[in-house]
Amino acid sequence: MNAANLPMSAGSVVRAVLALAAASAMARARAEDAFALPVPAGTLVVPTQFRGADTGGPAPSSGAPASPWWTLFGDAVLNRLEAQAIESNQDLQAAVARVTEARAAAGAVAADLYPKLSAPIQLSRQRTTNTGPVATSRLVGSGFFPASSGITAPSTFEGQVLTNTYSDFQLPLAVGYEVDLFGRVRHARDQARANAEASLADREGVRLTLAAQVASNYFALRAADSEVAVLTRTVGLRKESEEVQDRRVKGGSASDVDLLRARVETANTEADLVDVVQRRAELENALAELCGQSSSVFRVEARPLDELSPPAVPSTIPAQLMSRRPDLVEAERRIAAAEAGVKAARAQFYPAVSLMGTAGLESSQDNQLVENQSRTWSISGAINIPIFDGGRNASNLKAARARDEEAYAAYRETALSAFREVENALSNLRQRAAQAEARQRALDNARRVFEASQKSYADGGLTYFEVVDAERVLLSAERARVRTLGSRYAATVDLIRATGGGYAQDAGARE
Repeated sequence: MNAANLPMSAGSVVRAVLALAAASAMARARAEDAFALPVPAGTLVVPTQFRGADTGGPAPSSGAPASPWWTLFGDAVLNRLEAQAIESNQDLQAAVARVTEARAAAGAVAADLYPKLSAPIQLSRQRTTNTGPVATSRLVGSGFFPASSGITAPSTFEGQVLTNTYSDFQLPLAVGYEVDLFGRVRHARDQARANAEASLADREGVRLTLAAQVASNYFALRAADSEVAVLTRTVGLRKESEEVQDRRVKGGSASDVDLLRARVETANTEADLVDVVQRRAELENALAELCGQSSSVFRVEARPLDELSPPAVPSTIPAQLMSRRPDLVEAERRIAAAEAGVKAARAQFYPAVSLMGTAGLESSQDNQLVENQSRTWSISGAINIPIFDGGRNASNLKAARARDEEAYAAYRETALSAFREVENALSNLRQRAAQAEARQRALDNARRVFEASQKSYADGGLTYFEVVDAERVLLSAERARVRTLGSRYAATVDLIRATGGGYAQDAGARE
């Protein structure tokens, strides 16, 4: 018997085609596996400790912080501003919305793992034709042949050539389910979840940056308050000196040059005071924006920066940094999402199997819709076998692998940037502490020089020009000390931000 004439059942045909398609898909997948999942080009060397960590501060804490990091400064006003910023800052609100969006998108993708139930209710009025294809023509209802014709409808028809106008009422329930044999839906869900987790880490990064900006601007404003206090006091002293010189000129014991010099110094100090007041106003307006408040009604009462040094901040170790910094957590989650995307793209090479079923009521007469004879149901299955798509699946897989490589590179760059920022912050904090000591020595000596010059001027040993010069040096030393103190606070905030601000410990508590 000729092999071409051998009988073959429909099931055998389906099994043969499915086997061939699966074999073809696996062969293509093995060919693609020649390009394995990207491995970082070179190992990212994580140091055992930071070079600048020998600051004499406390050791890293392994426990969760009892309160947010800004409470370390013990400033009630700062605590209030941070709370306002977290509640009302618009950038943070946008980040929160992005998290909600990403989670919703992940939920939408995960929904494909479950069966779908719907009720595709249809109501229609139709007319068949006696000239159309038999497949589209049909007999409808028991009243197709008029009773007066005497014709009894046969149980089967060789063809349907009669026309009829009829209604069709359908009230079905439909169930559809994709059997995720090769993980396409599962990997797509994992990708969406990883993206949602990355969005959450991004939100924490925005929160950390916002809190650091609020603290930095706040301490800069307090440093400006201290500088305003120094300049205001100096303006008062110089006006007193101006009055003294005026009396001395009138008494003949001083020249007009000394009086004019006193007036010049007073005016210069007043001009410097205007600059600092303006800078304070700009810092206050910046705080208003960060706190989500209108600059027209936002106020922070003036209070000079405390003379105390900023609090010591426990420094982390490089390995801890990986879980504390939100940007590193986000970058790691982007890698997980990209890898899941590669798996989902590979799954597109395999057949997609779906099951469908309907059950309901159908009738051409509305008054017969709920009768037993109007019940209908169907069960079906489908296998979508990718045979030729013009290279679409291969291109999508190649793009997914490229995104994976990009995610790895972004992670390495983020880690290197994190190490650099921590080292810079540690070095800055150490150098600012040494600078503060030098500034204090300079201020002490400048104050002694000024006091000695005043005494010598009173005794006639120095000219007023030398007194003014000593006073100018003293003012410069006072302002430099205040600015250095502000820089130390800023460096402390930078270190907290660079080390992640305790993100890993309290991120879950804020959920």
